Amino acid sequence: MSKQKYQEQFYKTMVEHLGEEIFVSDGKGNILFLNPASAKTIGLSVDQIIGKNAQELEDNGYFSKSCTMEVLRQKKTVNMLQKVRDGRVLLATGVPIFDADMENIDMVICTSKDVEEVNLLLAKVELQGKDLELKEAQIEHLQESIFLEEGFVYSDPLMRTVRDAVVKIAPLEVTVLVEGETGVGKEVVVKTLHRFSSRKDKAFVKINCGIIPENLIEAELFGYEPGAFTSAKKEGKKGLVEIADGGTLFLDEIGELPLNLQVKLLDFIQDGAFQRVGGTKNLKVDTRIIAATNTNLKEMCEKGYFRQDLYFRLNVIPIKIPPLRERRGDIEALIKYFISKLNKKYSANTKIDANALKVLEQYNWPGNTRELMHIVERAFILTDGDVITEKTIKIILNNEHTSKNEPVIIVCELMPLKEAKKEVERQLVFRAYETVGSTYKAARVLDIDQSTVVKILKKHRLNENIHHK
Repeated sequence: MSKQKYQEQFYKTMVEHLGEEIFVSDGKGNILFLNPASAKTIGLSVDQIIGKNAQELEDNGYFSKSCTMEVLRQKKTVNMLQKVRDGRVLLATGVPIFDADMENIDMVICTSKDVEEVNLLLAKVELQGKDLELKEAQIEHLQESIFLEEGFVYSDPLMRTVRDAVVKIAPLEVTVLVEGETGVGKEVVVKTLHRFSSRKDKAFVKINCGIIPENLIEAELFGYEPGAFTSAKKEGKKGLVEIADGGTLFLDEIGELPLNLQVKLLDFIQDGAFQRVGGTKNLKVDTRIIAATNTNLKEMCEKGYFRQDLYFRLNVIPIKIPPLRERRGDIEALIKYFISKLNKKYSANTKIDANALKVLEQYNWPGNTRELMHIVERAFILTDGDVITEKTIKIILNNEHTSKNEPVIIVCELMPLKEAKKEVERQLVFRAYETVGSTYKAARVLDIDQSTVVKILKKHRLNENIHHK
């Protein structure tokens, strides 16, 4: 079979099997070709129709008006509705094919489709669209409930951007660096990343790199073998990277990680393998690393305090959380969320009045979301009745401002010098930690060892809140 014959047969077979009606005439309306679907619509066999004129079929009532004849009259593409003998209405389109001079019509090709079928198809597509919208709404509702469970409350467009980033990034098996000032809610974001990941049913393990003494942090992270050091357990111990196998390891205050340990962490991130302290065997685990910092790691790299290669490995996908003062649209939503939690906890029905809310919205929030939470809780407890008023909020904010400008040391009565020294120590360490946000920085400010800061905080039971960012 020649190539031309093959092509003719190919196109003929293709057109004959189309569900849509095909009807071809010459420049005078004489029918040259039609497919079985078109013949069925007209109500005659293909052989009975070929050679007839389209006008003749119209005159004999096979269809109300010939699309072919309209094209020949108007000399342009025509779209029209035509009624066929069995009562159905077709949507017909006729296209003229002109000669080389573009003056005369050589051929007319008409296609048609049952309007009812088109309408049914449109209805089906519309129904599918509504089903899709419903499913999307259900997914959105489920996502929002997860955000609320984790305390990820937002209203401001800036945090909406962070929220969208979390949903996109969470399923990806990459390291993430969460940046932001102390108190902005970095841990909330990290926990939400874990919840939206494929690891949500596995362990979520957190370590605060700023509160573990430098000589112990390697053993905490990577574990140790029996007899690795003097105080080691005789059976050895798993590290947090092993405990988080299959899940997520959250490295908080990553900027405080000692330089010598940064190399080992980098190797682990790249290979998923490590050795316990005192061990020689390579262990492999599948642990996702998410880190957080309130410091500028890029500047720390420039100053030599943080390895640049580790920074680039952690910073594959950064999430920057803006401070509360830059996303004031979140303040009201957060206040109502905190009050709702307190109402549930204490079986109360406390509200906040509009003036009190306005005062809080105008405050600059140097301590970010954490400070807002503490002030709302204080106002809740101090309020007489069921409404937090402007007066209560102003008293709390004034006291907050005054306390930050008071002398560090307060001695109200005579006491033994030894006790006074301990009190000075406690106040200085506590104030330094609250001001700079990490034990390493506090140690540098006070010119003492970081382990001493940790020891004093633990001694005075102040370490209960130092895990939170």
